[in-house]
Amino acid sequence: MDELQRINSQSFTNQSQSASMAPAVRSFYKDATVLICGATGFLGQILLEKILRTLEPRTVYLLIRRKKGLDVDQRLQMLLQGVVFDRVRSLPIVSRVQAIEMDMTRPDLGLNEETRRCLIEEVNVVFQLAALVNFMTPLDRILKENVQYNLHLYGLMRHMKNLRVAMHVSTMFSNCDRKVILEKVYSDVGFGGYDSIVELLNKLDQPEKEAVAPIIIGKHPNNYTFSKKCIESKLQQEFFNMPIGIFRPPSINASYEEPLPGWTNNLYGYAGFTVPAIIWLYSAFFVDDFIKPMFAPVDYCANALLVCAVDVAKNYTKDQSEIPVFNYADSHSPILRDIFNYSTAGLPWPQSFICRHFMITRTTNEFRYRLSVKMMLAHATIFDRVAIWRGYPGGIRKGVERALIMMEKIGPVAITTWEVETANIKRVLQGLDPDERAIFQCDMATINWERHYADFVRGIKKYVLNIQELRICACYR
Repeated sequence: MDELQRINSQSFTNQSQSASMAPAVRSFYKDATVLICGATGFLGQILLEKILRTLEPRTVYLLIRRKKGLDVDQRLQMLLQGVVFDRVRSLPIVSRVQAIEMDMTRPDLGLNEETRRCLIEEVNVVFQLAALVNFMTPLDRILKENVQYNLHLYGLMRHMKNLRVAMHVSTMFSNCDRKVILEKVYSDVGFGGYDSIVELLNKLDQPEKEAVAPIIIGKHPNNYTFSKKCIESKLQQEFFNMPIGIFRPPSINASYEEPLPGWTNNLYGYAGFTVPAIIWLYSAFFVDDFIKPMFAPVDYCANALLVCAVDVAKNYTKDQSEIPVFNYADSHSPILRDIFNYSTAGLPWPQSFICRHFMITRTTNEFRYRLSVKMMLAHATIFDRVAIWRGYPGGIRKGVERALIMMEKIGPVAITTWEVETANIKRVLQGLDPDERAIFQCDMATINWERHYADFVRGIKKYVLNIQELRICACYR
């Protein structure tokens, strides 16, 4: 810990003076052409809304794929009809947003020659947020989605004539097999590196791939975090001399303030932990109450991403040998016990009191946890039978079983504390002038965590579940 504090302090001192002279964030993006890959995702929607509401880009291109019978223009219109865009939907700047159909599975992204030439000539800023975040995905497939297909996009970036910066969104857990995580790319992928792993997997049938995957990922809790480590390593290996930065957010929670408090659209991460309490289901968690988990609101992550991009562009040199990395973590976050208490405060009384004291078991005792899981499954079975009796489809037990498998895949996150270097993000924050510090709020020391988690639970009920009583089972399934 002392060594990490020394690194943080030394890096901050050496670079704070130059950071204070960094170009203003708004002037950097003014009249810039921005390309976003992953704008339909959770973080992507907030990032796009923030750009449209506070910045003045010339054009915003969104790389979107066809999905569920909808073309990219239809998906763009559906995206902009979401509640996230209520404050910007009528603004003239929305007309500057253009959807581009792409196919990430193809090296040329499926772009026609005219579109490709347009992007090469015009794009100044790229945000790559797209990723497959399903922890259950087989290793060979998730490596294709999160590494190979990403590299197709970076291959296009090589040819962009006016590229100022490209930000790759990774995760704080890309190196969770380590106790100390520095702001650097770790290339210790093992097995001869990513290319050798892919070559090996291509020679195996599916049962063999499943058998060898745990050996390949080693101490990583799941295939997802390992794939993010691999893409970081490949970027460092092949694109170190480009103006690229790697942004590592923690587990991303609902919005804190912007564009509205408590907004979320998924049950990933901590959101999934709250659903049992919301539906009055007894729940069990194998967690350490006294760790400080790495969480951050989605709007703070989007703001940090925007300001870090400016820093990367400012400090880029063609002879650089390492890609700059930004660990977005904070020591001010509450311990897990308090997070659970804050979350139950978002439930109506007396549900909040009952859940806090009678409906949740949190423990690191293996026997107690297994016993509590059996109680949780039994309770879910009762809920299903009542739901079916009342004419609803049931499915709560099935959802609980899936959630338990997911919790095993993220197990270390709930019982481990990491030492994280954060000198770069501190330097960036120090370099912001007061006005832009307020506009691009990303200092997690300013968060009222009690209010945030209460809003978080209300947001899940309003924006994700959006149904009452036992009908929730269909969504949870």
